[in-house]
Amino acid sequence: MRFENLKGKFFVVAHRGASGYEPENTIRAIRRAIEMGVDAVEVDVRLTKDGYPILMHDETVDRTTNGTGKVSEMTLTELRKLDAGKGEKVPLLEEALNEVKDKAVLFIEIKVPEASIPSLKLVEEKNMIDQVLFVSFNPNSLKKIKEENPFAHTGLIYAKPGDHILLAKRIECEVVLPHYRLATEKAIALAHKLKMLVVAWTIDDIKTAKLLKKRGVDGIGSNYPDLMLSLRNEDN
Repeated sequence: MRFENLKGKFFVVAHRGASGYEPENTIRAIRRAIEMGVDAVEVDVRLTKDGYPILMHDETVDRTTNGTGKVSEMTLTELRKLDAGKGEKVPLLEEALNEVKDKAVLFIEIKVPEASIPSLKLVEEKNMIDQVLFVSFNPNSLKKIKEENPFAHTGLIYAKPGDHILLAKRIECEVVLPHYRLATEKAIALAHKLKMLVVAWTIDDIKTAKLLKKRGVDGIGSNYPDLMLSLRNEDN
């Protein structure tokens, strides 16, 4: 699915895959989300010691695998020996791209600035620039991607109050991704006025999701995307 297809409808993003049901940031979690019928899947990307973009949220592998240590100090070979849950390996970004191709949009969260360009290059090699949204808390990572490829779609994530919406517009983002507590009617209206989509995260209860949809958010990120799909399907 192309990023442009998300515009003009309410959509659901599987946060780290269907991570409420499967080990986060694994192929199993991505596959489960796609089977559920999500519009997009979000994954977190870091670089291995030898420069491979892989999926991992934390700086270390301790929480999500049976290993210990910093991702940046481990080679791909070392990382691939770990169990990321239910026997899953730590995936390469390339594998995640293969999994979603033509099925869903991939939101690639750049966790470290040095992952920006290698991730972009991989997306370009796969000819998937129109199927990916690069997102980050770090505006410089997004600027770097946009400078390298003006056709890349970008979105700024934020979790604290501030002028993030105006900053996002300045660096040519098409999406803002506020923590759901910051997705106020006023903020949503400003983003829409500046022609940006609003994706709130991370919402796992239907009551909060309904409230945010009523306020006008374009999309919702959830660990339980199947619960949110009922809201999307109301519009069909």
